[in-house]
Amino acid sequence: MDNAFDHLVAVCERMRQLTAALETLRNLLMADVTATGDARTAMGDTHETARGLFIHAMGLRQRAGGDLESTVRLITADTDPGHSAQRQEWLQLCRELATTLQGIDGVLAELETHLRR
Repeated sequence: MDNAFDHLVAVCERMRQLTAALETLRNLLMADVTATGDARTAMGDTHETARGLFIHAMGLRQRAGGDLESTVRLITADTDPGHSAQRQEWLQLCRELATTLQGIDGVLAELETHLRR
């Protein structure tokens, strides 16, 4: 279970990075929308920066999903009866992370539509 725990920690860290990237992207887009005149000129090409950050977020999303799948496989491969309660707790956490990833998929789809304009 130690290896599964290490993988679970890695998934949580990847999710943290992903949510931070999305927050940065949101802030960048909001700054672009609210900027006027000289402020907009000083900001430069925020759309290219946003596109690059979006691509980065998509990569993080894919890696987080793959990491989560491998973590679930590791957890379910442990059949030690003494780990049953821990296994159930970790699998519940994995379900919650999967639900969060589904929500992020929706956000990424909306961002993709916005960035195509």
